[in-house]
Amino acid sequence: MPTTETVRLTIDGQTVTVPKGTLVIEAARRVGVMIPHFCYHPKLKPDANCRMCLVEVEKMPKLQTACSTPVAEGMSVRTATTVVNDAHKSVLEFILANHPLDCPVCDQGGRCDLQDFSHQYTATTSRFVETKRIFQKDYFSPLIETQMNRCVQCLRCVRYCDEVMDVKALAPVGRGTMTEIKHFGAHPLDCEFCGGCVQICPVGAITSRLSMYEYRPWMLKRADTVCGYCGDGCQLTVQTKDQQLVEVNSAHGAGRNNGDLCARGFFGFRAGSHPERLTQPLIRRSGALIPATWEEALEFIADKAGAIKSTHGGQSFGGLISGRCTNEDLYLFQKFMRVAIGTNSLDSSARYGHLNGVQAMRRVQGTHRWTVSFDDIAAADVLLLVGTNITETNPITGLKVKEAVKKRGATLVTIEALEPAVDTISNIANLASHHFAVPTTQLRSAVLGLLNAVVEQQLVQPDLAQRHPAFIKRVTEALQAIGWPAVQAATGYDPSAYREAAKLLAGSRRLVILTGQGLLRGKQGYTASVNLLDLLLLIGKLDQPGCGFAPLAEENNDQGAVEMGAAAELLPGPVDVTDRAGRDRVVKLWGGEPPPNGGASLVEMLDRARAGILKAMFVVGENPVASLPAQVRAEESLRTLDLLVCQELFLTETAALAHVVLPAASSMEKSGTFTNTEGHVQAVRPAIDPVGYSRPDWEVFAALSVLLDSPLDYAENKDILKEIRSLIPGYGSLGPAPAPPKIDRAAVDRYLAEGFQTDMAARYAIEAPVSRPDGTVQLELVQSLFHSGKLSTRSTGLLQVEGAPRLRISPRDAARFALADGDRVRLSNTRGEMTTQIKVVGRVPEGQAWFPDHFSQQATQLFDCAIDPVTRVPSYRTTTVSMIKVA
Repeated sequence: MPTTETVRLTIDGQTVTVPKGTLVIEAARRVGVMIPHFCYHPKLKPDANCRMCLVEVEKMPKLQTACSTPVAEGMSVRTATTVVNDAHKSVLEFILANHPLDCPVCDQGGRCDLQDFSHQYTATTSRFVETKRIFQKDYFSPLIETQMNRCVQCLRCVRYCDEVMDVKALAPVGRGTMTEIKHFGAHPLDCEFCGGCVQICPVGAITSRLSMYEYRPWMLKRADTVCGYCGDGCQLTVQTKDQQLVEVNSAHGAGRNNGDLCARGFFGFRAGSHPERLTQPLIRRSGALIPATWEEALEFIADKAGAIKSTHGGQSFGGLISGRCTNEDLYLFQKFMRVAIGTNSLDSSARYGHLNGVQAMRRVQGTHRWTVSFDDIAAADVLLLVGTNITETNPITGLKVKEAVKKRGATLVTIEALEPAVDTISNIANLASHHFAVPTTQLRSAVLGLLNAVVEQQLVQPDLAQRHPAFIKRVTEALQAIGWPAVQAATGYDPSAYREAAKLLAGSRRLVILTGQGLLRGKQGYTASVNLLDLLLLIGKLDQPGCGFAPLAEENNDQGAVEMGAAAELLPGPVDVTDRAGRDRVVKLWGGEPPPNGGASLVEMLDRARAGILKAMFVVGENPVASLPAQVRAEESLRTLDLLVCQELFLTETAALAHVVLPAASSMEKSGTFTNTEGHVQAVRPAIDPVGYSRPDWEVFAALSVLLDSPLDYAENKDILKEIRSLIPGYGSLGPAPAPPKIDRAAVDRYLAEGFQTDMAARYAIEAPVSRPDGTVQLELVQSLFHSGKLSTRSTGLLQVEGAPRLRISPRDAARFALADGDRVRLSNTRGEMTTQIKVVGRVPEGQAWFPDHFSQQATQLFDCAIDPVTRVPSYRTTTVSMIKVA
């Protein structure tokens, strides 16, 4: 490893050695010296505008700003001399000349840098007698409050918005003491609402409107936990008062997010405290759901389930669980279904797409996790994004991409159904040096274009060609059979664009390929993932340090769901349910054997229920009635069951059909672990007690297992984690940064020798573009930055930003259909119709229309559902609809 050049200096008499280039303010922290500052922040470039961090440096004629002065060999720094203290007092006197003395009503009171430094340095009188500046109060946004009279003009908020988020929604307006922070245009703030400006403000100039005037810092209790929305796995500090969730923040240096959050993480914390939360069990009697005690509900379930099992056997049961549950919940659920019930017919939300990426990795590289980490993304010199729409689906991973491009000079190649556009919601395509604006249905065609360019330009790794000539020969023949005209017709890009991008990828030192929901949830999600792994193999990057394939999970614990075995074909590990060694390990630990035969997956369970084969289902945190298209007939299937048990936070459309509904505790109310998309296992801690009579999911499975005479006995969730650790390698510790797994070379060799051949015809075939009739658009379900699944639509904060569905269309389509923002349109095809409002968005390509997935229940009736023959993933993301304006 290269050695870091260091320098030695003295700070207030203490000697310290630090890396060359370290700033004086950072070096001082290493010896416990806190230099006062306002404008400095470790995430931001030095600005030195507040002048608060002045220090004496020996042999320099005047005071220096510690936040912009790099250390030098032999430097001697003094931070607390009379001259320095007088300078601090003078700076504070200038700031306080205009600062309102409203600490008793300021939300920052008690944790305000200005308050602290004033106590330390300021004289009791001021020489300034001029009239104070007064900024008129105006409406800023539904979530963020500004009090510009309190602003100390450090510009942290503006710089964070520009440098870290790449949003540029804020700007300083005015000069001198009359500078204030504003947004652009005469309308409320329109941005990503990441809350970064609130967190980084050192005073009370920018605060959250969700918790104004509700607390003082010393009234709050803290709990460090993990966000329950997307797969990025951000660490949160949840602040509570009297069992009420008050606010969320995240400190620099904390978690995989390093203090950064998105709108869902910062403002979505109150979803679990919605007044419609289920607080006690419900049993269906005389057609209606009636409140009951836990004892009544559990005994009802045990009696009914016992009778069904004795009559029809364990295979007449099915189970479905959400990827928002903890690892402990997921592990015990699949164990409950396999041991206490006796069926492998169980599934989780990972089936909606994440399994496509995981199964592709298991097949080609022999791992179920990334071989790269977030740090590798930031350190990459070339990044390829395919179907991610990363800012809206996985915002913090998106920040790692932006960091790589903006701060480290990485080259970005994007294959996305996006148009580069100027927008306050950051568009990752704007940063790309090579952008392929390809429809979601043709993402795999663009990947095949890259593969063709690699083979054509002889960019294949020579060693691979020598060791596995049959693989190279078959891939080359398949690509030649496709030809450039087919690629160009499908994607709209000529060969030269692919050739340039392929040279970039092949010539990279550290290449990371990120794939998202556009690809993973698409009809060809699995085969496209394998194609991307083929690309890494061909150019010799699959086994190189810092290189790898990284599928992004949508729900926060989809990766954990796969690893815990919450899928019909997988045991914990994950290992195939038919794998003898894996089964032996499970039998040894469990003392009982899981069913030998494979079970039914999500859609197959619904089909079996409709056919009368499946008699009972346990549904935990999932809502197939609202999530799946009408073609699947989920509601009809569930109505045929003799027993439907739902564990839920709210009475969802699925829970409304249940025979028993059990109130579950939210992730803010229970302990456990989540596994983020890169495979990092993190501790989940309760911030408040369970609401009403709700219980953690694992406690319910354990209680039912006892009543069914197959006791799964655990005193607390830590006992379950202990069992997981003994069964699954990689769960041994909750380290700060896990070492990513290395590829399994034996698995790679098996794939290159013969495993690649099984689906060559399907994998190397281009789906011809379908012509769209006039008056139609390609309707697509997409995720919004402000919501994740249906859970976030219970958050009062997020609903203030996006409270209702709006169909996003391109400006060109708006002109073509004579539409304007806010107009209503009717979408229809042979399967049904719906009416919705539109929003014109520059980054939507012409001919496409995006509808938010979290408000999609009415829209899903318009979609067909295709099942992947290998992974059994249901795909229903795109369809063609006619669009007409309605009054």
